[in-house]
Amino acid sequence: ATNKINYFVVDFLDAVKSNTEWAAPMPSDYNGGTITAVFYWVADSSSTNSVVWGIQGRAYADSDAIDQAYGTAIEVTDANNAQLDVNISAATSAVTLGGTPAASQYVQWRVYRDATAGGDNLAATARLLGVRISYTRT
Repeated sequence: ATNKINYFVVDFLDAVKSNTEWAAPMPSDYNGGTITAVFYWVADSSSTNSVVWGIQGRAYADSDAIDQAYGTAIEVTDANNAQLDVNISAATSAVTLGGTPAASQYVQWRVYRDATAGGDNLAATARLLGVRISYTRT
């Protein structure tokens, strides 16, 4: 490429449901309510077909056992704009984290592509660049 732009991605293949996970504490001004997520991604395909992205999370208080269920997954469908263009999805509807979410708690996140869903018809690898989490402040 002309400008030698380096970027890091997580690849999600077509035709299968796959996920990735990461963890980060919530900010100290998080009010403990629902969150929304926006997905940033690219595909090496000129197709304008769509990808179904999903997210769920689990908040942990001090002394919580680590092996706990995630909250309910919420999905959003986003169309590919063009080959190797940055795609930015709409925000998900409200996501409720598992546990009893509160400010500064450790949160385990799971993001997935559900390529088996009817709305996911992009026959290419979707390359996740990042996820923006929005929350209400106290």
